[in-house]
Amino acid sequence: MKNIKKQKLKHGIFSYYTNDEYIGKSLSEYGEWSETEIILLKQLVKDNENIIEVGSNIGTHTIPLAKHVLNGGLVYAIEPQSQNYKLLSKNIKDNKLKNVKILKLAISSKQGEAYMNIFNENLINNYGDSKIFANNFQNSESVIVKTLDQLFYDDNKERKSIKLIKCDAQGQELNIILGSKKIINTHKPFLYLENDDINTSKALIEKIKEMKYIMFWHLPPLYNPNNFLKNSNNIFPKIISCNMLCIHQSTEIKLSEVWKRFEVRNSNDHPFKK
Repeated sequence: MKNIKKQKLKHGIFSYYTNDEYIGKSLSEYGEWSETEIILLKQLVKDNENIIEVGSNIGTHTIPLAKHVLNGGLVYAIEPQSQNYKLLSKNIKDNKLKNVKILKLAISSKQGEAYMNIFNENLINNYGDSKIFANNFQNSESVIVKTLDQLFYDDNKERKSIKLIKCDAQGQELNIILGSKKIINTHKPFLYLENDDINTSKALIEKIKEMKYIMFWHLPPLYNPNNFLKNSNNIFPKIISCNMLCIHQSTEIKLSEVWKRFEVRNSNDHPFKK
């Protein structure tokens, strides 16, 4: 594999693409990626609880979350794209983590087959921007598609309790939720969902609300001034991640007053709307 560097960083040993313009660049410059998300998610999950992560990429969040739940918890890391999957597997192995189960498949609202883009490793790319498509095209790969209900409810005799479902799936979040109704209704986990597309946001918000969840915008900047490598140069000025923290109405949790300002009350609203 070309343009790959292996380095000991904040949360362990990571191999990453040096020509990845976001995740790889952040690891190289700061020794971490979107650290604010990790801090939040670790507050929601106890050290013996289970997490499903849809869109694990190379494991920048998988590994710290797995280390957090080492007292009996599991992380199910789902990554369909081959280049990312190879580095994810390597990073899990290099960090000697036994409580991560890696699944190479895509998640959507129904089972089937889809295609994903393959990146030219000689060029600068955003390796996190891998999407699923219905039809084959040049420089693509075939991937198996399943639903979370199939994996963790219908076909799973154990049916382990799930505390958190985290999705960073490049616009597939609504389809993922549609294919997860059984597991969500059963366990009522926290949902942490990317929602950065104005065109699909309304439908996603209304579906989550229908499932009796309260939602809050979580908008962490990519740059953390307290980063691991103490780099004061912000190479991601004015860039934020646009996510939603979703909490079931039956969940007992104390939130600071600050969160009330970010509650999602109107499905037509979105942080990226002018």
